Amino acid sequence: MTSISVIVPCYNVESYIEEGLRSVLQQTYSAREIICVDDGSQDKTITIIRKLQDEFPNKIFLYLNEKNLGATYTRNRGLAISRGDYIQFFDADDILMPNKFEKQVAFLVAAAEKPDIIANDFKKKLLDGSEVTFRFTKKDPWCALMEGMLGITTSNLFRRETVIAVGGWSENLLSSQEYDLMFRMMAAGGTVRFNDEILSMNRERISGSITKSDPSGRWRRFIDLRERIFRFLTEKGMKNQEREDHFINIMFDGIRVLYKYDRKEAIKLHRQYIKKDKRLKPTGFTSARYLNVYRLLGFRAAELASRLLNPPNGKTD
Repeated sequence: MTSISVIVPCYNVESYIEEGLRSVLQQTYSAREIICVDDGSQDKTITIIRKLQDEFPNKIFLYLNEKNLGATYTRNRGLAISRGDYIQFFDADDILMPNKFEKQVAFLVAAAEKPDIIANDFKKKLLDGSEVTFRFTKKDPWCALMEGMLGITTSNLFRRETVIAVGGWSENLLSSQEYDLMFRMMAAGGTVRFNDEILSMNRERISGSITKSDPSGRWRRFIDLRERIFRFLTEKGMKNQEREDHFINIMFDGIRVLYKYDRKEAIKLHRQYIKKDKRLKPTGFTSARYLNVYRLLGFRAAELASRLLNPPNGKTD
């Protein structure tokens, strides 16, 4: 019987933690253990977890970091003491659908080969209360990895022994953390299977987002990871036309976003990787109109035209 360990990094999540943990506790397929690692919370997070421990004895285990050390360190601490076959890395402000584990375990049982990563679709609740559904077309996992279309931390399920084998989470990364982990798992031979069921809800938070506090660094790390992925595929003889086309287009979109925050670096990366590549195609971010201007006038002129036509708060071309 497949067992699941749930690892919950907690830092000042008093507004979310009870609802989140109850969504784990109410699963139709019970987790083997729920490991909460508090990362130096200064609010009532620990008090709420201890109340739930009293209500569900021998189910929730609480460990305390002496000071705030970050989510990746905290996940690794939970990983080191976990015992399940698979790991549910659970962000305390997210929600699991009641049948998430039941559905994912059934998916595992039906698979001819047990995957190292189950990548699931998910929903995201925005600050205004609206919901957005993220659906990932089943495709080449390497293309999906480069696109950022391979699920997120809470939506996915990870084989414990493979996560441990690649050294767990990279503790020096401030963003792109789950995609760095999945890259290293796949590079070590880990397999991926797509499950198109919506089994979790990711919630947008007002504060604490690296996206808001360091957008330039976030997009630089996004680009760095894609370069590492493509270099690996090239060195291992795993590059093909589809993967190369995905790399060029994803890199171009990433460089375009970086241009808003660090023009000098974006121009340097454009010269290094793109050079008016003929394989550029319209994407959800870059329009056909933008590409027409780009091909005529070049990168900087196309960016200038895009910003003239689209104000900062408007839709980017």
